[in-house]
Amino acid sequence: MTKLIVYFLLFFGVLFIFLYRPAGILFLAAGLLVIFVFVSGRDVEILERWTSLIREAQGQGDKLMLATKEHVVATKAPSLEMIEEAVGPSLSKTTFGETRKFLIVINKIGLKFRSYKIFVNANDYGNNLFVSWYLTYKPDWWQSVMLLMPGVKEAFNPRDLNLFDQQDLTAYVTNVHYCFLAAVDRLLLELHQDPTKLDRRSRGFLGIS
Repeated sequence: MTKLIVYFLLFFGVLFIFLYRPAGILFLAAGLLVIFVFVSGRDVEILERWTSLIREAQGQGDKLMLATKEHVVATKAPSLEMIEEAVGPSLSKTTFGETRKFLIVINKIGLKFRSYKIFVNANDYGNNLFVSWYLTYKPDWWQSVMLLMPGVKEAFNPRDLNLFDQQDLTAYVTNVHYCFLAAVDRLLLELHQDPTKLDRRSRGFLGIS
């Protein structure tokens, strides 16, 4: 439906540019506005997640994030970028409402996996620490614009990845998962808790364990 609206507005925009310029500019502006709303309004899709609650670990979140980053760097995984950023409930930057700090891991090999980001978080919950990561998918703005063109399909949709892309995506996510677990295990041992009781399997279409 969005495609049809954009085609309609752009078609009449180009047509009226030659017949009546103000109307043409108005139609073109409306078409660009629809494209902007489509690109910016697309929700982040959570594909995979892992969560746990560490007892009596309040205030240990920053330490856990630092240990996770150190483990990721030590793996020498190619072209990974890590940034710490405060985001809102939609896992995007916001200037309004509540935010929480996440460690965001981005795979920057080529263009195909930049739409997949891993958000790692450790948040106090009473005397405990709630730890989690989320694998998200959201096309870049240019990919979203391309999707409005005739005949263009979502090239890197997780449901349409070929075997090699699935392998690379799984390796990227598994690597971060194991690094986070290693940091969690270290914290559990420091707290004299048993890391073997931790449920290590993620929930989603990858099912990492």
